[in-house]
Amino acid sequence: MGSELTAMDEQLRELIAEVCRYPDRSPERQKVLNRLLIQIQHLPGLRKSNHPDYFDALNRTWEWLSQNIQNFQPRSPSLQVSLVKWINGYLYWRIKDLYAPDRRVILSFDESVGGDETGLTTYLEQLSETGFGTPSLSGIDGYIEQLQRQETQRIGLELKRYIEEDKAGTLHKCHPKAYSQCNCLLLSKRLSFKHPPDKFTQLARELDVNYQVLVAHWKRKCLPLLQEIAISLGYEPDREL
Repeated sequence: MGSELTAMDEQLRELIAEVCRYPDRSPERQKVLNRLLIQIQHLPGLRKSNHPDYFDALNRTWEWLSQNIQNFQPRSPSLQVSLVKWINGYLYWRIKDLYAPDRRVILSFDESVGGDETGLTTYLEQLSETGFGTPSLSGIDGYIEQLQRQETQRIGLELKRYIEEDKAGTLHKCHPKAYSQCNCLLLSKRLSFKHPPDKFTQLARELDVNYQVLVAHWKRKCLPLLQEIAISLGYEPDREL
C-alpha cells in the first residue's frame, strides 16, 4: 500500500510540474491537464453529495483546479492526500451553493452582520480578532476549543498579512475588464480589513465603477479568491453539510 501511494504521489507530482511548465491556455498545458484530471477523478476520498446537481459542483471544481493548480502546495507527506484535501476544501463550498440557489456565493466569510449594501462586519473581518464564537466549555473540551480558536486566529492573521503583501500580485490583477482600479487587493483592504469598512455605494462612487459591477466582482471573484488563499493557509470548512 505504501509503495502504491508513493508511486501515485510521484505520478501526480510529475503531471502537476508538467502542467506548470506550459503557458496558460496553451494546447500543451490543456493536454497534460486532461491527463491530470483523469488521474484525480479516480483518487479515493473526494467529497461526494447526493444532490442531483452534484456534477455541476464537480465541474466547477475541475475548472477552478485547472486555473489554480500552480498554487497548490502539499501540506502533508503524501501529495495525494494533500491534493484531495485541497480539492475538497473548494468542492465543499460548491456543494453548499447547490443547496442555496438564491445565492451565487456561499462562504463562511461572507455572512454580513449589517445587510447587503452596508459593507458592515463579516466573519472574514472578525477572523483575526474573534475567530468563530463557540460556547465556553470546561476540562479537555475547553482546552481543545481554545486550540481551535487560536488556530482560526492564526489563519486570520496570516490571511491579513498575505493580502497586505500580495507578493504574486494575484489580488491586484483580479479586476473587472476596464476597471483595474476595482481590484481585489483594494477591495479586500477596504471591505474586510478596514474598521469600520467602507460601504459599497461609497466605493462605487470613489472608483467610478457601476455599483452592481463592483458588488458582483466582490462576491463572485474576490471572496472565492480569499477563500482559496485561506484554504492554502490551513483553513478547513466543516466536513458535515
